[in-house]
Amino acid sequence: MRTVILHYHIYKNAGTSFDHVLTHNFGGRHELFDGPFSFFTIDQDQLDRIIMRRPQAVAFSSHQIVLPAPSSLDYRALAAIFVRNPFLRIASIYRFKRGPERPDGTPLGALSPEDLQAELARRALEAQRAANPEAGPDLPPPDPLPVPEFDTSSTAQAARKHDMAGWIDHCLNSRTEVVHVSNAQTRFFASPYRTRPLHKRSAEGLVYDIATALRTLTGVELLGRTEHFEADVARFGDILAPYGLTLNLPEDTRHNVTHAGTDSTAERVEAMLSSLSPDLRDRLIRANRQDSALYDRACALIDRDHRI
Repeated sequence: MRTVILHYHIYKNAGTSFDHVLTHNFGGRHELFDGPFSFFTIDQDQLDRIIMRRPQAVAFSSHQIVLPAPSSLDYRALAAIFVRNPFLRIASIYRFKRGPERPDGTPLGALSPEDLQAELARRALEAQRAANPEAGPDLPPPDPLPVPEFDTSSTAQAARKHDMAGWIDHCLNSRTEVVHVSNAQTRFFASPYRTRPLHKRSAEGLVYDIATALRTLTGVELLGRTEHFEADVARFGDILAPYGLTLNLPEDTRHNVTHAGTDSTAERVEAMLSSLSPDLRDRLIRANRQDSALYDRACALIDRDHRI
């Protein structure tokens, strides 16, 4: 029976890095697809049609496919997904939405046109000097770097306006932005087959059907964690081998990374939470109780050699 890998790409959870791994191993047999709009979803029946119409493909990746995986008598579907410590994920979303900054911490997207051109010229000159360390001061100045495309979403605008604590407070108090900072990963796992996840708003944040989410999590064959990306992907290779699939790590594994520190997960979480006021810290923890439970369960499954 044909075996296919279905990569459920959760935003800011090492999905781009895993897409790179899949393309490195399978080349044109790795199908990546999203669209036409980011708010669209692709249900199990639609995904089944995609799989059946791409008979040579081995791996499929999308932000828009939804768990659980489709059922079929024609192929074996192995779900692949990465979870992340919810507080580190929230910090990563903030940095990503805020975008590049000047050395003084001002986001480029918040600069006036004149200040932006000056900063892009400074960066171009810095890059020129780094590439030509032996050149003297008479080297002609380079053209400024091109103006980047800035994220114009309300989430990004708020991230450029606030520091991280202010942005988290803003999101927790917004009916539309709270999805970024309250149990977002539980939502991804909480959908029954071809049905939207049950949810409600509470004083703490968004609440989902955690029982369904934990059952779905347990059924994910290729379960990984952003914080242990290389080790978990290496484990995927052992799981896939009996199905005749080889998965190797390329030398350059990390892509679209906003933080590459060497501190432990616990140290990074404490550093992030310590930057918040006691009240905001407590509120954020309560708003992510389900995501914390989901992440802890994922770690327990992997630690006891979670296999299909």
